[in-house]
Amino acid sequence: MNSKTVEARQMLIKTKTTDWFGTEYTMNMYRGCDHGCIYCDSRSECYQIENFDSVVYKENGLVLLNQELQSKRKKGIVGFGAASDAYNHLDKKIGLTKKVLTLLDQHGFGISLATKSAILTRDIAEYKQIQVHSPVNLGFSFSTSIDRVAAKIERHVSLPSERFQAIEACKDNGLYCGILLMPVLPYITDSWKLMADLIMKAHEVQADYIYPMFGMTLRDRQKEHYFNALQKISKPIADQYEKNYKNTYFFPAENYEQLSYNFKNLCTKLGIVYEMSEIITNYQKPYQIEQERLF
Repeated sequence: MNSKTVEARQMLIKTKTTDWFGTEYTMNMYRGCDHGCIYCDSRSECYQIENFDSVVYKENGLVLLNQELQSKRKKGIVGFGAASDAYNHLDKKIGLTKKVLTLLDQHGFGISLATKSAILTRDIAEYKQIQVHSPVNLGFSFSTSIDRVAAKIERHVSLPSERFQAIEACKDNGLYCGILLMPVLPYITDSWKLMADLIMKAHEVQADYIYPMFGMTLRDRQKEHYFNALQKISKPIADQYEKNYKNTYFFPAENYEQLSYNFKNLCTKLGIVYEMSEIITNYQKPYQIEQERLF
């Protein structure tokens, strides 16, 4: 091993429920993330990722993953990119995510992936190949649609405008693709004007869904990192957090109920899905129908 690798004991983790985008397994090829998002919950102590801003990859990950996929009697959907974004700057160089997709295709598994990076478009052909036999869901994470705001709070990742272009490219290739609107940051990205702008841009690129979280998580070292970053970006906003934070795990958007009401109304008007159950049904149903025909 070198300084950029770690040894993995297991790759596929069976999920307790399929409530999160219908995934039956989760996995990460990388540990840590170099996107520089000041609010990232994966910094929290419970994830046990030291030196979070430095990305390392699992040296034996592909071999293990191949063995584990081969041993599964029941095919399923693999959730990818939760604790660490699969499309980080290291992956741009070494391309492990493309190799993971090839293995999922070879073994007949589907995928639900979350990312903030437009690098995903590099692997559109692999996603299309998986979609021939299994469900594919591609979720692009946003906290704002405004490039200049994102540049301050998500410093080293694709700008929102680039992510919208990536969604458009995915949709042009017939892939099921939407937006994870999370977190919505209190006092920063929680105005209705900003949210309406994001919804309209999502509609323009024909995103299949927007799944929101109207607020953010704050705990232990993640909270400390976030508050320190806010002091450098905007002391008045940092002071608002210090004043109003109630030492709870979840910090809701200031106008949570009105924001949620407006969000649902506009999405409904534009025909954009936002309920998790409907998102899961929409991207999995074609394959369930095909299975029913076979039997």
